[in-house]
Amino acid sequence: MNAWIDITVPLSNGLAPWPGDRPFRREIVSVLGEEGSLYNLSALEMSAHAGTHVDAPLHFVAGGTAVDALDPELLIGAAFVLDMAGNATDITDSDLSGRIPAGTHRLLIKTRNSQTLRDGAFHEGFIALSERAADFIAASGVRLLGMDSYSIGAFSVPAGAHRAILSTPGAAILENIDLSKAREGWYDLVCLPLRIAGGEGAPARALIRKSEEQRT
Repeated sequence: MNAWIDITVPLSNGLAPWPGDRPFRREIVSVLGEEGSLYNLSALEMSAHAGTHVDAPLHFVAGGTAVDALDPELLIGAAFVLDMAGNATDITDSDLSGRIPAGTHRLLIKTRNSQTLRDGAFHEGFIALSERAADFIAASGVRLLGMDSYSIGAFSVPAGAHRAILSTPGAAILENIDLSKAREGWYDLVCLPLRIAGGEGAPARALIRKSEEQRT
């Protein structure tokens, strides 16, 4: 049986946040055996978009679906990993032409970003999608789009690409996934965001496993 690949970027102190976001911080509150403590305990402070996370429509669409109301079937099932690691610039609709298999509902795009996700720095020049590329993906029938980047849209103009995907009924975005160990092809995906009531997004654990055939 094919092994699961954990594509989740670990949450840890020092993880680079999106500029202006609250950084992830884990504080040790209690240590087993110290000062009579009977347990280990820590407290967390973070943005809902720290590390690997899901963007729900509500993130960019007024009145959009919140993360706790997303259909679980959107986040679990067959996903196609598209290897775009050769792109040195943002991905355009022309780059994607003929590259997305028919019937793909979950698309994970691998770029050179996967090589720098864990280095502790924020790279403003990360590879992203042009707005026309995001329109192309949405029109192709993809409902869950994942990328190995802080944002599917460029640092200077992230909104257009997000709205192109999140305005599509039943859609969501998965960001900051580490696809460095994944080759192009079909995988089984399991993605479980925290169930934050009314949240526009949430940290998630995401794993993929190589599949020999496409499934819905």
